[in-house]
Amino acid sequence: MTAVNVLAVSMHRALLITGGNDSRIVVWSLVSGEMIQEIFAPGAGYISAIIWMDFDDHGESAFAFGALDGNIQIYERSNDALFEFRSTTIGHSGAVESLAWDPVHRRLASASDGLPCVWHLTPDKTLMSIISQPDKQPYIARTVHFYDNGASLLVSFLESGEIFCYSIEPWDLKWHKKVQGRIGNTALEGNFLLVSNLKDGVDKYAIPALQRVQSYSHVILHNVPLQISIARQAGLIFVGGDDGFARVFDYSSGAYRGQLEHGNRGDHIIPITSHEGCTGCTVVTGSCFNGHSNVKAWQEDNVTPPSPSAGTSPTMQLVQFAVICVLINVVMHALHSGTLSKFYLSIKDSIGLIFGPLVVAISQLSGISSGV
Repeated sequence: MTAVNVLAVSMHRALLITGGNDSRIVVWSLVSGEMIQEIFAPGAGYISAIIWMDFDDHGESAFAFGALDGNIQIYERSNDALFEFRSTTIGHSGAVESLAWDPVHRRLASASDGLPCVWHLTPDKTLMSIISQPDKQPYIARTVHFYDNGASLLVSFLESGEIFCYSIEPWDLKWHKKVQGRIGNTALEGNFLLVSNLKDGVDKYAIPALQRVQSYSHVILHNVPLQISIARQAGLIFVGGDDGFARVFDYSSGAYRGQLEHGNRGDHIIPITSHEGCTGCTVVTGSCFNGHSNVKAWQEDNVTPPSPSAGTSPTMQLVQFAVICVLINVVMHALHSGTLSKFYLSIKDSIGLIFGPLVVAISQLSGISSGV
């Protein structure tokens, strides 16, 4: 399998669609792990965006994908449960960076070339633009999200770190603000926008004020746009990684909860998606290196690392470490001194040196804990 760029889980978590560098779309069964269908889009280039387009509560009706050639293709499920080609729309002159679907108004949004586009889905499954003259910016339009029950569209731009909010009908700029840093990727959850800042992790902003209210910090080894997925019911967010694993954070506190080991060190686990249902949460990760790329699915029991017990708290670990240091220090001094009096003095001096700062540190930690 070549590099996996994009993932999407269906409404009822039965199907997974993936797209990669080889211009192929693969439909998988999340129940059995088997490949159901393979679709080849010759000439499209690498697949850069993909999304399910649900027309009703049954789900898994159709999907759309965008590629390097800037076109958007739509496939719909047929009677034999396979997906058939419906239409191709010349959407952009460059790679489609992002797609969003609004089931209420049956609209599709796309981003590329520094501009967004909004399309109406016709009964024959073709796309008709509803924006006559979209605003083009001198930056990469990174992501799009429908907002305000589909009445507005949020557009983010990579280099400038800007967020534009447009009303769709009529098309008009409602507000325009800037986040701290650049924008690698975004995820929308209610009135909060999570932004991968390409510097030190993910920031959560309240909209429309665009005020930063939370951060999910992690080390970034390579400057790649890591994807973000939110499992609100489970209280978790998942962030792709650049060193063989994806990260799990507590949505409310921002605390690091653990990691999903996917591949080898140095592997880019950029694509990540999650979906919640009545039976829990499913997370899917994909690797982006040619030659050994693969996809892994995780169930809720595997994506929620156990909380640390009181016996392994940072304070207790500090105490244990200090005791070990004292014992080592005492033994070394005793071996070098050769006398009992010096052995006693070494014990006294070591206890003062080690436990004096330790008492202060524990007092400070206790003060911090009680103040939260």
